[in-house]
Order: sequence, then structure tokens, then C-alpha cells
Amino acid sequence: MNFSIITIGSQGDIEPFIALGRRLQRDGHGVRIAAFRQFEPYIKAEGFEYAPLAGDAVEVIRLLIGEQVSPFQYFRNLEKLLDPIKEQFLADIQAACNGADVLLYSLLGSVAWHVADKMGLPCFRVLFFPADPTGEFPAMTAPELPLGAAYNKLTFWGGDLLWSHVTRKLLNKWRTTMGLGKIPPFCFPYRYLHGHPVPTLYPFSSLVAPKPADWDENRYICGYWFRESRTNWQPDQKLIDFLSAGSKPIYVGFGSMVGGSFEQLLDIVIASLRITKQRAVLSIGWGNLAGRLLPEDIYLTGFAPHEWLFSRVAAVIHHGGAGTTAAGLRAGLPAVVVPFGGDQPYWGNRVYQLGVGPEPISRKKLNARNLAAAISQAVGNPAIIREARELGRKLQLEDGVGNAVKIMEQILH
Repeated sequence: MNFSIITIGSQGDIEPFIALGRRLQRDGHGVRIAAFRQFEPYIKAEGFEYAPLAGDAVEVIRLLIGEQVSPFQYFRNLEKLLDPIKEQFLADIQAACNGADVLLYSLLGSVAWHVADKMGLPCFRVLFFPADPTGEFPAMTAPELPLGAAYNKLTFWGGDLLWSHVTRKLLNKWRTTMGLGKIPPFCFPYRYLHGHPVPTLYPFSSLVAPKPADWDENRYICGYWFRESRTNWQPDQKLIDFLSAGSKPIYVGFGSMVGGSFEQLLDIVIASLRITKQRAVLSIGWGNLAGRLLPEDIYLTGFAPHEWLFSRVAAVIHHGGAGTTAAGLRAGLPAVVVPFGGDQPYWGNRVYQLGVGPEPISRKKLNARNLAAAISQAVGNPAIIREARELGRKLQLEDGVGNAVKIMEQILH
């Protein structure tokens, strides 16, 4: 079978699909991955067919996550992103689905649902955080209030209505050109297609985020999708020398976050490391560090596989992205989470509730003093260190990719 994967976001949104795609290829399936142009060389180098999507990953992260983007801002910014490129983007989505037998798409790739509607194709939603209504907790961007299950479900329904409003405004004309009916007001159709539920794959572990009791059997928590180790990657000798030159450092990385002042964030990190007398490996991500002189006990690195680097550090400081959270937990490392927006506060709270890290510190409230206190807890609290190691041991036994492939094969056959 031929699988087309539509993923919109940063490289962290692509990595799980690389892991899944490799397993599908191994089982004899064809795999095409559609993503922004920035990722074309990477996807092709990994051995997949690539399909282009109009748009810019940096702008998506800045406008849809940034620093605490509100739900209303999110949807306004979504329109702002799509308006100038809509025709090309929609044409790209259709082209990426041509010749496919099965479609998989991430949250922002849900436009592919309309193509599946037109072409009669089976499809799977792939969501990296709990996005289906439940009474157990509110939607990611809603405040946590002690108002019970009704309030929690209402926060999801509110998001559904906003999403439906934007869909009708931006995509109904496109649907009519494909011979499809318009999405009516107050309707959120994306969980169903042709009268059947759309199966949803959640690539995270139930040990970290258990399945809500009120979800039905069409929501599958598979376990994390980790790829095989990179056998052809070689670290820089300077990085090896730094790692062996003293005590285990802390990993500091904020991935593709671009909101706010990166210089100010770096100043806070450096000051907190000085207070706690910790060494650090700093991942550059998308931050601009041109011409910045760093202390000798901080090593600036470009790309380094998490599975390699995280086995050589004492703890991780990160933004709470689903991918980095997963890698740190699987490595058995305590985590200090500094969420910017989106689903990051949720994962930061899960880290804290599981006892594998201190309470998350939002980017807006971050300063050297509270970050230093969190670092001291992460590297000095025996209970946090013990819980992190035990959770990591359990996560290493899971095969999330294998589980996902089995689920899809059972549904498709």
C-alpha cells in the first residue's frame, strides 16, 4: 500500500513520522512525506519520497505557538498564515495525496481530511497531545479550573467551534470546486468521515498520559514513536572532549521556539547555570547566537541525536515539545520544562505530576533565580532522579511504532 503523510510544523513534528515510515517501508509499503520546503533535503536523505507544501515552518511556530498565543489569536494567525498561500497550499495538499491508498495527517495537516472525503480514502489522524474531548481535563489552551467534567468538555467544544468557523471561512469554496458540500455552521466533522469514525493515533505512552476513561475505542494511545539509532552519525570531537572534561552537563534546548528575545532567554540560562555551578550543552535550535561569546563551561552544539546525547547528560532543560519530552523521559532524565505555548504546558505539568521534574516555569515568568532552583531540584532531588530512571526503563520496553502499524493493519484489513 502507498501511505501519504501530511505533517505541518517543525522537525520535531516530522521525526515521529520518520520512525513510522521506516517501519512501513520495512513491511513493504510505499511512504511519501509532505512537509515544508525547509525539510526536503532531510526527508529525501532519510529515504522517503518528498512532497512540497507551501508555507514556512518558522512563521508557523512564531504565530501559532510563540509565547502563550491565545485560542482566538491562534485562529486569527492561522488565517493570516494561510491567506497569502491558500491556493498553492491546497493544490500541494491534493498533489501530496494523489496515488495514495491511505492518508495520515497531523493536526495542522487536517486539510487532508477534505481530500480523503473527495477521493474516498481511508485516513488516520495523528495527534501529539490529547485533543479529543474528555471530562478529565480541559483543552490544552484553556485554563485549568476546578469546575468539573462539564467545564472540561466545554473547553474542547469551544475549540471545535473555532476550528469549524475557520474551516468554513477558508475552505468551503475549495470544497465546492471539488464537488463536495460545504461544512455547515456549528459542525465539527473531522472526527468522522463517510459515516465512520476517523481512527486517531496518539504517539505517546499511556505511562505518561493515560487514556481518558471517556474516550472510545477509536482513539489509540500507541506509545512513543522512536526511530532506530542513527548508525552513520558521528559526533564532533570537540563535543566528545567537552563531555569527558568534567561532571555530566545539563542539556539545554528550546527546539524551534522563536517567540520573545532569545538573547534574554540565554542570559537567564547562563546566570542560572552560574548560580548552580553546572556545565551545559546548549542546542542552538532556531535561536540566533551569531557572535555570542559563551562561558567555557557551556558547549554550543548543532544537531546531535537525542538518543546519543541524552545518555551523556544529567538532566534536560527544554520547552516541553512532545518530541523532546519523549526523548528525555525515555532516557530516564529529570526534566526542567519552560513552556512557551501550545501543548507544552500540558507536557510540563505531566513531567511534574509524574515526579520526574520540578514544577514547570512558563517562559514569561522565567528568571535566573527560579530556573536555578528548578535545576537544583532536577539534579539534586533523589526522588526525582529515581522516578525518572524508573520511568525511562519502562518506556524503553515499549514499541509504539510497532503498535501503531498493527493498529493500522487491523483497521485497513
